[in-house]
Parts: sequence; structure tokens; C-alpha cells
Amino acid sequence: MATTVVKGLNEKGERIGSMVFEKMVRHAASSSVDLTLETYGQHNIGIRLQREEGLKITVKGPSGQRLGCMGMPGTTIVCEGSSSDDVGYLNIGAEIAVLGDATNGVCNAMANGKVFIGGSIGARGLTMTKWNPEYERPELWVLGSTGDSFAEFNCGGIAVVCGINPKSPDNILGYRPCVGMVGGTIYFRGKIDNSFSKTNAKLTVPDDEQWQWLQSNIGNFLDKIRQPKLLETLTKRDEWQMLLPITPQERALMFAGPMPMAEFRNEHWNKAFGGDPLRDLAPGLDRSVIDTIVTGELRRKKPYWANCESAAPCTYYCPVHIPTVDRLRLIREGRIDEAYEMLLRYTPLPASVCGAVCPNLCMENCSRQGVDDSIDVQVLGRSVNRIAAPAVADSLDRKVAIIGGGPAGMNVAWQLALAGIEAHIFEQDDKIGGKLAQVIPWERLSQAIWDQEIKRFTEMPNIFINTGVTMTQEKFIALKKDFDYVVVAVGTHVPRKLNFPGSDKVLTALEFLKKAKSASPLPVGKEVVVIGAGNVGCDVACEAYRLGAQNVTLVDIQKPLAFGKEKEAAEALGARFKWPVVTKKVTGSGLLTDENELIPAQTVIISIGDIPALSFLPKSVETITVGGAAWVTTDKAHRTSDAQVLAVGDVERPGLATHALGAGKSAAEYIIADCKGITWKPFDKPVIPQKALTITHYIPMETGSTETDQANRCLSCASCRDCHLCETICPTGAISRRELEFGSKSGYQFGLEASYEYVSDDKKCIACGFCADTCPCGIWTMNVY
Repeated sequence: MATTVVKGLNEKGERIGSMVFEKMVRHAASSSVDLTLETYGQHNIGIRLQREEGLKITVKGPSGQRLGCMGMPGTTIVCEGSSSDDVGYLNIGAEIAVLGDATNGVCNAMANGKVFIGGSIGARGLTMTKWNPEYERPELWVLGSTGDSFAEFNCGGIAVVCGINPKSPDNILGYRPCVGMVGGTIYFRGKIDNSFSKTNAKLTVPDDEQWQWLQSNIGNFLDKIRQPKLLETLTKRDEWQMLLPITPQERALMFAGPMPMAEFRNEHWNKAFGGDPLRDLAPGLDRSVIDTIVTGELRRKKPYWANCESAAPCTYYCPVHIPTVDRLRLIREGRIDEAYEMLLRYTPLPASVCGAVCPNLCMENCSRQGVDDSIDVQVLGRSVNRIAAPAVADSLDRKVAIIGGGPAGMNVAWQLALAGIEAHIFEQDDKIGGKLAQVIPWERLSQAIWDQEIKRFTEMPNIFINTGVTMTQEKFIALKKDFDYVVVAVGTHVPRKLNFPGSDKVLTALEFLKKAKSASPLPVGKEVVVIGAGNVGCDVACEAYRLGAQNVTLVDIQKPLAFGKEKEAAEALGARFKWPVVTKKVTGSGLLTDENELIPAQTVIISIGDIPALSFLPKSVETITVGGAAWVTTDKAHRTSDAQVLAVGDVERPGLATHALGAGKSAAEYIIADCKGITWKPFDKPVIPQKALTITHYIPMETGSTETDQANRCLSCASCRDCHLCETICPTGAISRRELEFGSKSGYQFGLEASYEYVSDDKKCIACGFCADTCPCGIWTMNVY
């Protein structure tokens, strides 16, 4: 098979980051067994790579940290330069050759395999090696010398240090080698300073069998580092010495140990102080010896299975608090219909918002980014497009008026309908959907998807829609008499404007986008200027290009606030961002700045935000003036100063469509709780710290394009995957899995029922913390006893 080359620079000649490069190498290894990597200090080269037929990796260029980390049997890595720290870290079978020097931590915690170094190494090489007698011992061969603390806590590794061109000719093993060494063998050729730990190692020379082993293997080492001419130099027996571990029997003869406590008490304490004062003061005190490793109440900490007591970052940062980890769990378990229904109990617009227009705060904060890429939540949202609505509950014989049919009002109505409460929407426009329907370009929000979700919404039992309704104070007061609650969800549909000469020639973004989405869009010239470079301004720019503009410039008095998909789309079409710019006036030729620079334009559009129209509100509903506009003041439950009136969405404060959906859900939950006579509880779970997860259990993989792909990649933050790792790793067998009667404990952030829990036996637990340290999902915590 031909060699596959993976380059560490992109087409612009820029260095590719380590995580991306690792994915590129893994992808190449899936189809080739012979790789050449052109590296520029990238880390984790060769990590956990294996092919049944073997895998050869040639590294050309400097290697970063952890070359061959977790190297697998059958994998051969040759680095033609030098390498950074931790070559062969946790190696379990790979053969690694570095033709130059390697820095600190070479072969740290290696269990199998061989590492050949054609130069010298830094500090703490061959530390904490392991050896399973069923396998060959791990081997480290060094042509030059080692740094300090060599073979610290070595438990089985063999090292051969040849002393050719060493960094320190008078001390080729560095300062204090072999501290804590309990196994393995060190062959060396050259001078040492005798600072090795005398309680752990002894100096000797090879016997016949040991010399035969060295002679038989040193030729292979020299071939690997391309130095075969040194064979004669390195096969002179009288130049070689060894360091071997002190055996337990030898150590027993060297060191008698401390005086037993009973001897000290009887022969020294009691005789010197005339008795036992503690026994005099507390005669009933248990004087038995406390074990060094304790259980029960003598522990300082105890493990706690905090399943679903914290929120995953995706759930916490989602304004609707959609428990994506539970949705993905259901998909992994093959319970697809339940996963779809669960999502529809949070939002009526999963495909339109989660799958299209939302900037996906969940993905921005996804813990999977510590492994490779975020979970693709848009795939999950789009998949629910054609799913039927969940069944509604029995009628509560209550009804609620909702003024405004945008995303906030729609989710209020949706949640109430599911709970068996009549929801009556009063919308000023001729269709519901708010700005999603009126101004978001169809290029960003598929009309087919939108129409399908609106159809599902309008067919929902308990929802009644009234369009073309202009609200007045008289109508509002009538609604309060006829309905149990009134919810204000009118959004922001009054554009902000600026006063300057020629401002009458300027279109508002709201007007322009509404017309652009209609059958009679406004004409634009070849050149367009947009005042205000936020995300709405980017939508304006994209629509202007679609309608024939050739040059669009977005100006702002500050650094543009645009981000995400909207900004990327505008830039892809050629839009230019210019700041800081203060508008002096607008003429027939374009926009003139305060520095008298003319930006040519046939059309100027202003996009600096919108404000709500609240003239219909009675005095009982208090507002606050901020930025020259009135906004409704509310509490956490979205209640206003009028106990019968709630307000949700942009009338409280401007935000995303998902903020509107989240506010609608919270307000509806309060109304439902009040109608049922129970206490409303807001979402109050803390976010799980990402440091609580053990992401080393997960390997990078392709993102994929299906729901199942995303489900398999989910780390299941704060929600138990039932992987049994804690049960397996517990050294005392204290942890066990216990079956539960159905419905006895929630195992999901959504509140689905779990059939199991993990428990720790206080009588066996020694509070070692292994369960907390290994839990992939961060479930186990060590609490103060």
C-alpha cells in the first residue's frame, strides 16, 4: 500500500493545531498502514493508533509532547528529529524510535513496548513503569545519557544507557536515579556520581546471562537509530555496569524498622510518666489500633453518587434548558420516539430554532470540545420536524390569553396546551411566528421546515389563534375579565432610528427584511450601506446581495457585535465591516461620515435594534425606561406588578429566539403550577464543572451526520452512562449496582425514571477516591464525611 502523507501546515502555510492534526492522522490511519507525518511540534502523534496488519508512522520534523502516547502493539513510530516531553507515555506495545534527543518523562508509566533514543533524554525517564509477567518487559534504550531522577519508582522496565556523546560525561544517569525502584534492570556504560538510592538499588556488573541478553539486543537498537557502526564500541563487557533493585529480603536486613507502638508505650511512656493519663480520663475508650486505611466514620470523606444533581453544560446554557444528554441517552437505547417526544415537551419549534436559527449556546459550551468537536445539536433539532405533537393532559378548565404569537407566545401556548389549559393567542399580524416568520431569510430557515412546524402547532388541541388583532387598553382589560391569566408577548416591532440630515432616506432593517421576505421586495442598488453591524445587520446584507447588490458595507460606532452563522454568511458574500464610523448625513450619493468620507450607496438601511410598543398596557403593569424605551419589569416567574399578568420575551429584554422560547416555557410552568395549587420551582441546577469529567476515557472520532452519531459521541455530563467503571475499579469492592423498582428514582435530568443506582458500602469504602477520579460523567463526588 502506498504511503499516505499528512501535512502539519494548511494551504496558507499556517501550523495546524494539535487536536485537528490528530484527527487528520487518525483518519489517514483508518485507510493506510504507512503514514508519513510532516510535523511542526504537534502533540499526541501516534496516540492510540492500531491496525490489525500493523501500522508504520514516520515523523519528519519536530514532534511535540506525548509522541506514541498509549502506543498500541503492532504500531511502529520513527521520529527523524528530536521530540518533546513524554515519549512513550503509557505505552502498551508500540515500538518508538527517536533519532535525536528526547526531553523529560520518556517512558513514563510504560507497561510494554520498546523505545529507542538516538541521543540523550531529560529528567524522570523510565518512571513508574509497569510489568505484567504475561508480557515482555518494557524497554528503554538511550544512546547518550539521562537527566535527573531516572528510573524513579521503576517497577519492571529495562533500561540500557550507552554513554555515547552524553550531555554529562561525568554522570550519565543524572542526580538521584532509582529512588523508589522496586523492579527492572538498568544497564549503563560510563561514569555516575553514586547518588543513586542505596535503599532501593545496588550497583553490580552483568553476569553471563545478563551480558548475553545485552549482546543479543544491542545490534537491533543500533539499527533502529541508524548507528550500526557503533556495535564494536558498545560490546566491550568490562565497560558495562548495572543497577538492580534491592529485594525485600535484602532490605529487611538493612533496616529493622521503627519501634512497635506497644513496646514504646510499655517500656518508655508508662515508665517515664507513671501510667496512662488517657485511660485515667476515659477508662471506656477503645484503645485498639486504628488501621492505616480506614473505613466507616473514620474516613475524612465518603463517595456520593450525585446522578443528575448537576446540569450538563448543554442543558445549563440552553435558555430553554433542553436536557440534550437525556435525549441522546434515549437515542443510544433505541428509544427514538421517546427522544422526539421529550424534545417536543420543551419547544414547539425544534427544527426551526434548534436546527436552524439558534446560535446553539449548547454547542458553544459542549464538553466534547475537550476531545474533538461539539455535539451537532442542529442534526437533533431537524430530525423532529415531522414528528407528531405529544398527547395533551386532561382539561384543567382554565384558559389563558396570550398577546403576541412570536416564539415566546407560542411556547407559552404550547406548554399550557400540553398541560390541559386553553391557550388563546391574539396576534396583530396576519400570521403567527413573529420575526421568525416575518424577517428571518428563508436561506437560514427552510420554509418547508417552518411550514411543517406551524402546521403541527396550529393543529394542537387547546390552542386557539386569533390574527389581525390590534390590542388596546380596553381590549386588554376585557381579556383580564375573560381569562385566568394574560401573558404579554408582543416582542419588539418598533425600529430604533437616529436623527441626522437625510435620515428620511434611510430604510429600517425591520421594514426591509419584511419586504424582502414578501412577494414584493424593495429594490436596492448596486451599493448598500447598513448602519449597525450586528447579526440583524448581517441578515440585511445577505438579503441585499440576494436582491442584486454588488457591494454591501456595514458600519458601526464600535467593534461589530455580529457573530456566528450570520456574520459568516455575510462575509462569504463579500460584505465589508467598517468601524468606528459616525454618520454625519445621508445624501443621494451615499453615507457621509463625520470625517467627511463618502461611502457610496443607493440604499442605506439602519439596523440598531427594535423596541416594544406597550401603549395598550394599563397602569397596573409597571414598566422601566432603559435606553429611551419602555420595558416590562418581571420576576423570575415572569410575573409583572399585576398578579394576573405575565410578560415574556423581548418585552422584558432583547434576546435570541431561544431566550424567548425559554421565557415562554418558564412562564407557562408557573401558570400550570398555580392552577394545580403547587409551588413553582425554577430551573436551579448548578452546571457540572468540566474538570469533574474524566474525558481521557473518550477518543476522538468523526462528528458524523446522524442522530445516532451524536448519541454515541455524547459524554453524558452529570448523567450516569451505567458503564460499571466505578464498580470495576473500586479496590475494596465497596461499590455495587442496585436495581430499583420502576419509578423510585429519577436517573435523568428530564425526569425519566431510572431502573438502577450505584451505592457505596461504608463498611468497605476506604475513601480512596478512585470512583470519582475515573467516572467519565462526573457523577461520583467525594464529600466531607
